[in-house]
Amino acid sequence: MRRGLDDLSMAETIAASSGPAWGVCYHVQQAIEKGVKGLIVHSGEDPPRTHNLVRLNDAIGPPVFGQDAEPDLEALTLWAVYQRYPADQPEPTIADSRSALEFGRRALAVIQDRFGRIQEF
Repeated sequence: MRRGLDDLSMAETIAASSGPAWGVCYHVQQAIEKGVKGLIVHSGEDPPRTHNLVRLNDAIGPPVFGQDAEPDLEALTLWAVYQRYPADQPEPTIADSRSALEFGRRALAVIQDRFGRIQEF
């Protein structure tokens, strides 16, 4: 979880310094990926070898995020994974990076809450 929080912090720093929008989106995706994979590992399972946030979310029961979060998870997967190999992919805009950062903050809070509930048992 700590590395996921570090990635969210890096996204915040990039955004605050008017850095590239793709960098913000990349680090938000990485933060969520690490958090969800941490929950999967904590449950005693091996996480799937994927960066796809929808697939990772579906791999844990119950899923961390509801279906209403799927568009955000899909967008972050696009921005983070495919931006490393940009070819014909669209670049995220500043508005995209702001939206990603807002979602990332909420997502990490949900993941932290879930970790906290696990620790209580």
